[in-house]
Amino acid sequence: MPEPGFEAQPEPEAGRSMVARPGRQVAAPVLAIVRFRLPAGSGETAAAGEFAAGADRALTALGQADGYRAGRLARAVDDPDEWVLVTEWDGPGAWRRALGRFDVKMELTPLLAHAVDAPGAFEVLVGQDGPAVAPRRYGSALAPDAATAAPGR
Repeated sequence: MPEPGFEAQPEPEAGRSMVARPGRQVAAPVLAIVRFRLPAGSGETAAAGEFAAGADRALTALGQADGYRAGRLARAVDDPDEWVLVTEWDGPGAWRRALGRFDVKMELTPLLAHAVDAPGAFEVLVGQDGPAVAPRRYGSALAPDAATAAPGR
């Protein structure tokens, strides 16, 4: 439920991004973060290059999905075997629909053999898009009972 003073808007039509109107607040964008751990010592090898090329193709496929905002592949500065794929979406529905696309499955699935089991989708509740820009607060898109009403609970 959005905080008082913040109105959540429905997800946009296909291919349109969510833009806040003065006095209104959009639902929280979602950051999808997938961590990867390559085999020890492979961070500077051909295997790392192949992994990066696969992630590039996955980002290209994800970028074709409705609701996609941005994406990045990054490697840990202190451990070249640790990688992260970070994408930003208009909302949780856009992220989930993207995962169902055939081209995304074909490109992302091979990378998942190296995925670290950890939570991966996060609502952005406060964001700042530059050093001179005021932070923006977002309303949550989660249902009030999201923490208690889930499969297996």
